[in-house]
This record gives sequence, structure tokens and C-alpha cells, in this order.
Amino acid sequence: MIDFGTVSGKILAGNLLFAACCVVYLLWWSVAFRPGYSASMLIKGGLFLVTAVLGIAALAMIIQGCARADSPVRFIFIIAAGAAVYIILLLLTNLLMHRQVTTELMLIVFWACMEICALGALTGEGVFSGRAFAVLAVITLAAAAAGMICYLKYYDLAPMPAFYDGMVPLILFAVVMIGISVYQVAKLR
Repeated sequence: MIDFGTVSGKILAGNLLFAACCVVYLLWWSVAFRPGYSASMLIKGGLFLVTAVLGIAALAMIIQGCARADSPVRFIFIIAAGAAVYIILLLLTNLLMHRQVTTELMLIVFWACMEICALGALTGEGVFSGRAFAVLAVITLAAAAAGMICYLKYYDLAPMPAFYDGMVPLILFAVVMIGISVYQVAKLR
């Protein structure tokens, strides 16, 4: 049985809540941005609210888990690096590539930083080895890079392909978090 009061349990709960957040975000995206489809404001607003609540709850759980961890990874450096990467990508994509700035850029960078912090906390707690941390961090960064490609291509695509392009990062991030969670549970048994 998983103890959700531990570092590992809180991070597991956070990752699963974030995966659920991605699923609800996909539902919201499907009704809010599907070309030729119009949903009521009640449906769009309700799905957006559930997405936000799940995301905030997930973040709270992961922060609690990371804050309690005896981790060799210095979270402040990861957060500072993430902030620097965000600023650089914001400038590059907006000023040089003329890409409209949306919250997705922040969410992609933020998600990658959060997952690297969570992986570091789990490694510090002895759940993951250094090698597992490295492999899972590379997978996380690869998913974030794929999300960035989708972010950059979105406005260059026709409406329907753009609609599907917007779904790819959410699907990738959910799969990564579920994969990490399954691996984590297997390591805890």
C-alpha cells in the first residue's frame, strides 16, 4: 500500500493528478478549440475549472513531496534554470520567430522543471537510482522538446491539423507522468 503522506506518495499522487489534469485539459481543448464546433460557455468553463483545480492540487502535492525530500538535486538551481530557459525561449520564439506568446510555452517549461524536481526528490529518497533519474530526465526533456515543436508549428498549420497539434504535448506529458508513476510503484514493491 502506498503511503500518500511520504515524499514518494505525495509525488505519485501529484503525477497522477497531473495526468488527470492533462486528460481534462484535452477534453476542454476538444470543446473549446475544435474547428467548426461550438460548445456552451458552461461546458467550456466547467472543464477549464476542473483542469485548473486538478493542476493546482497536483502542483501542491509535488511541492510538498519535493520539500520533504532529502535530495541531492538542488531544486533552486532547477527552478532558476527553468526560469532562464523560459525567458530565452520567450525571446527567441517571440522576437526572432514572431510566434504569438501563449501560456503553453510557460506550461511546457514549467512542467519539465517540475518533473525534474520530482525525479530528483525520488532519487534523493532512494526510490530511483542515479541511472534511472538520468533516463527519466532525458525522457522528460524529450517530451518537453516535442511539446516545443508543436508549440512552434501550431500557427503554421491549417485549423484541423493545428487542433490535433495542440493535443500532442498533453498526451505526451500524461504518458510520461503515468510511465514514471508505474515505474515508481514497481520500485516501491
